[in-house]
Amino acid sequence: MTPTTTPRSVRRTIRTGAIGAVALTAAVALPAFAIDRGGDGTMDAATAAEAVESTTTTTTIDPALAAWLDAKAVDESLAALATLTPDQRFALLSKDWTPEQAAAFEQMAAQAAELESFYAFVSWTTGQAQAQAEAAQASARVSTSRATAPRASGGSVWDTLAQCETGGNWSHPTVSGGFSGGLMFHSATWNANGGRAFAATASGATREQQIIVAERVLANSGWGAWPGCSRKLGLR
Repeated sequence: MTPTTTPRSVRRTIRTGAIGAVALTAAVALPAFAIDRGGDGTMDAATAAEAVESTTTTTTIDPALAAWLDAKAVDESLAALATLTPDQRFALLSKDWTPEQAAAFEQMAAQAAELESFYAFVSWTTGQAQAQAEAAQASARVSTSRATAPRASGGSVWDTLAQCETGGNWSHPTVSGGFSGGLMFHSATWNANGGRAFAATASGATREQQIIVAERVLANSGWGAWPGCSRKLGLR
């Protein structure tokens, strides 16, 4: 709802009404004043002038009353503004702007839009940098895992893992689910990592050949390829 008056006009209207009310009260009281002065309802010129002067002075509004009227007008105007949408409020408050004020606002709005775009760009680049840093850390962890994996000539960690998986039996036969060998290779994993170049199943390959295939699995999948034992041994 658009208010019918601005704060200034509201204050002027209320103050004018108050002045009129005080003047009316003085006019009503004037005959009584005349009676008190003469007793017969008549006054000479001097007395009349004195009465008019007295009446005129009574139309001055008390400062406290004026302040109260101003505050009331402001409160009513603010209440009216609160019922408006942002667009309506802006249109009402900016209708008396000078061309210079309007130009200044347009410049400020343009700068605010540029600043918002800048912040969005900074946020995006920060996210990209964080993603790159996390990727680098992940790559470093994988590289470290690969570096700690022993070769066939020094398979102490693989021996420890085989001890956990099969009690160190590198020729462990195929069990339910298709797992075999000292590191319990699944047949699909064995085939996918070139194990068939050594034997049909892991149990038919030597310890060294199984470790070669295990290193390939580690490079592709990490220690999680042996979830239970690698966690138990603190490898991940």
